[in-house]
Amino acid sequence: MAFLPTRGISIITVILSAFLLSTNAFSSHHGNGSEMDLSTLLTFKAHLSDPIGILAKNWTSKASFCDWLGVSCSLRHRQRVVALELSDIPLYGEVIPHLGNLSFLSVLNLTNTSLTGSIPPDLGRLHRLRYLDLHHNSLSGAIPSAIGNLTNLEVLMLGNNSISGEIPKELKGLRNIRHLNFQKNSLIGSIPVDLFNNTPWLTSLRLGNNSLSGMIPLGIGSLPVLQALNLQVNKLVGPVPQSIFNMSMLRLLYLGGNNLTGRIPNNRSFNIPMLEIISLDSNNFVGEIPTGISKSQNLVALSLNENSFEGTIPTWLAGLPELSMISIRGNKLYGPIPAVLSNLTNLIILDLAVCNLTGNIPTELGQINHLNVLALTENQLTGSFPSFLSNLSELSFLWLDSNHLTGFVPTTLGSIGSLLSVSLDDNHLEGNLDFLTSLSNCQQLYQLGISLNHFTGRIPDSIGNLSRQLTLFLANKNNLIGEIPASISNLSSLTGIDFSDNQLSNTLP
Repeated sequence: MAFLPTRGISIITVILSAFLLSTNAFSSHHGNGSEMDLSTLLTFKAHLSDPIGILAKNWTSKASFCDWLGVSCSLRHRQRVVALELSDIPLYGEVIPHLGNLSFLSVLNLTNTSLTGSIPPDLGRLHRLRYLDLHHNSLSGAIPSAIGNLTNLEVLMLGNNSISGEIPKELKGLRNIRHLNFQKNSLIGSIPVDLFNNTPWLTSLRLGNNSLSGMIPLGIGSLPVLQALNLQVNKLVGPVPQSIFNMSMLRLLYLGGNNLTGRIPNNRSFNIPMLEIISLDSNNFVGEIPTGISKSQNLVALSLNENSFEGTIPTWLAGLPELSMISIRGNKLYGPIPAVLSNLTNLIILDLAVCNLTGNIPTELGQINHLNVLALTENQLTGSFPSFLSNLSELSFLWLDSNHLTGFVPTTLGSIGSLLSVSLDDNHLEGNLDFLTSLSNCQQLYQLGISLNHFTGRIPDSIGNLSRQLTLFLANKNNLIGEIPASISNLSSLTGIDFSDNQLSNTLP
């Protein structure tokens, strides 16, 4: 017992002194951590321009840094920063490496703060981090592989920046990730094949609008709770993994703007019951439009533009009650427009352009009260001009050009006051231009095309009453006579006008 002090000092006193010493040591360590957090915040502030003085007014010594704007501290570990959230404030600076010193940080949200520079690898030291949002800035450079060390990370948002390079394979270490968003950057290379082999909680994967290449990894189709998949506008090739079309939780599927090929599975092989939006535009898909889509009763938008789908327009589309958009332009379809599409009372966009469709435009389409876009350009549609269109009071875009429509354009067309763009070019329409007078009711109209028809008579003086927003007016290659009315000078927004190949006389007003 030689180590015990003598001269009447009891063992209790020694133990108490040792306890107080250890307590002071803990307090000192805790204080150093607090001072480190304060120093880090001040260093971050010093590297920002803060042009409107948000931090200059709020990050002052008059208050504890735990009360500063966007700063939250732990209730359990006093004076330790657990969240730094300064979204939508113009800060104009960089994500400094010092932020890696905020060792208790669980939330870092600097979205839309005009940040530049690269993402420092030091953020990979924030092992408590669960939420990292840097999207909608001007960040550049590569994604640090050290981000893969953040095993507690649930949200990683880096979209809408100028980030380049490849997706680091080390990100497969994000085993708790739920939301991953790298869209609208400049990423290249292939998606690492095993990136999603250990991410069972991933619900949202957004890699669209980059320059990613190669094939879609099979692992994506095995994510059990995936709800949103966006791989659009990349350079992806090959077939889509069949398992993606059999994901029970998937709601949003964006694959457009790639070089994907092959057939979409049909019937039982296509089973996405929760699907709300499917966009496969601008690929090289072939075969019929899969009937399995008919099981997706929550479908709101179907977009299959610019592929090589074949067959007729499916009548089972009319059995999808939530549909607000059907856009299948530029495919190898044929046959008539199904009249039963009028059952889709929520339909806002109907785009069937460039599909080699035949027959008349069904009068039943006049029952789709909320229709905003009707695009039937470049088909072989026949019959007289669809006068029932005047029933569509919310119609803004009417594109019927390059068909074989005949007859007169009714003056009731102008009763659709919401019209913005009307294209009737390259048909066999005839009669005078009295309907132009009625279009003066459409005061937001900015495009009007009636060229390559058989219109006759004079251009009415009321042309000057058309929308002051009109920028393009095409009436060439008709049989118009007389003069161009001087009132056309009222259309001060016109940037393009073509009255050539008519029988007009006199000089320009």
